[in-house]
Amino acid sequence: MSDGVTSPQGNGPNSGAPGRTNSFRGGMLVALVALILLLMTFTIGSPTVPRLLAIAIGLVGVATAFGFLPVRGPQDFYGGLVLVMLATLALIASAELPGQRGFAFGPGTAPRLFAGLLCVLGAAVALVGVTSNGPPIEKYKLRGPLFVLCAILVFATIIRPVGLVIASFLTWMISICGSTEMRWLESLIAATAMTVFCVLLFVYLLNLPFQLWPQPNAPSLLVHQLVDFFRLIFGPLLKFVGA
Repeated sequence: MSDGVTSPQGNGPNSGAPGRTNSFRGGMLVALVALILLLMTFTIGSPTVPRLLAIAIGLVGVATAFGFLPVRGPQDFYGGLVLVMLATLALIASAELPGQRGFAFGPGTAPRLFAGLLCVLGAAVALVGVTSNGPPIEKYKLRGPLFVLCAILVFATIIRPVGLVIASFLTWMISICGSTEMRWLESLIAATAMTVFCVLLFVYLLNLPFQLWPQPNAPSLLVHQLVDFFRLIFGPLLKFVGA
């Protein structure tokens, strides 16, 4: 038998192993996120599917927290649940978009289709974490993911007002700042090279209608973009609380 190897979770609901505490915290966090998703479904017109998913995620979180659902591979289990949560959020965000009409795709068809595939994939990954032994969740740092997320949000916000060139360059620079091994000269060269590549690919090869440089009304357009962004993020919450 292997020595020094401990189970990631106790043997039952009353186990006092260290993994039991970790499962309780993880399960309660999953249940909390599921509750937020459930509340968001009350702000949309077609809430059936995302509401059922939010309830299912919440039940899984509660079962995990109290030890009724054994977690043998924490990385797979919680990673799969995160994918299901993202799929649920995508279904909530695209609920008001019209779907397919006959053989023509509507604006909401592709988001809901990909969200469904992501949900199935996430559920399968989470199931692997229940049925197969896997590595525990290791310590992680927020710097890299935080800078990458900020870079994505910055690109989505400024691409229309300032154009593809500046938006791409700033996006790459912000992303590179997420690395602790960043060097300014190398980062500037890499960001410039990737900006040129994006311009050549999307504008000249694919002929996509991207604005290359800032528009004359860039400041006012940027303000409108920021307002729309915050309305998209906080709108459902404000609608729910009746603000």
